Amino acid sequence: MADAQAANAPPRRRDREASRRALLDAGIALFSQQGYDAATTRAIAARAGLNEQLITRYFGGKAGLLAAVYAHLLEQRDNDAAYAALPLADSASEEIGRFLHWKHEHLHAIAALLQIVVPQLVRDPALAPGFDNSITQRGAVILADRLDALKAMGKVRADADTARVAQLVIWQSLALSFLMRRFAGDRDREILLLIDIFAQEMGAGLATG
Repeated sequence: MADAQAANAPPRRRDREASRRALLDAGIALFSQQGYDAATTRAIAARAGLNEQLITRYFGGKAGLLAAVYAHLLEQRDNDAAYAALPLADSASEEIGRFLHWKHEHLHAIAALLQIVVPQLVRDPALAPGFDNSITQRGAVILADRLDALKAMGKVRADADTARVAQLVIWQSLALSFLMRRFAGDRDREILLLIDIFAQEMGAGLATG
């Protein structure tokens, strides 16, 4: 759909979108390979085959490009729609566990860029407003909706705050599937076991019985 819209756009707009996409792809490659500090805007523009000044024009500078690259990669690797299309689980424990396993694979796919983005945000909190959090939050909204569906079926407590539960699950997925992986080494089996334990405990707290 997006490709069809781009094909029907005026030539100047098509050129702008093509240039923007080329800079984003070059940014993903160089930020992932070299890190934020080492990857220069000149090198990114050269890899894209474009003028360095376009980075300022389209993204406001290097920090804006990093934020846009992050959002672009999330959209490329996004699996929320596929998760939302799955049949509803039989319990909150199963639903939360499946969501966490889904996110585990997603975070593994974008780990190289996360290793650049997260430390940069810690070093410079002023960058945070430039990062679009709506893509991350989309998964939380989907999970909350699915827990609400289980609530309507009498499988989740009527007083459960599913939106807050979904937020907690999202942040737990980052802690286990990115931070633990990053700082505790390649311990995937242990991480998956912890995911299952967390899902069981959360689900038990939400269960009606």
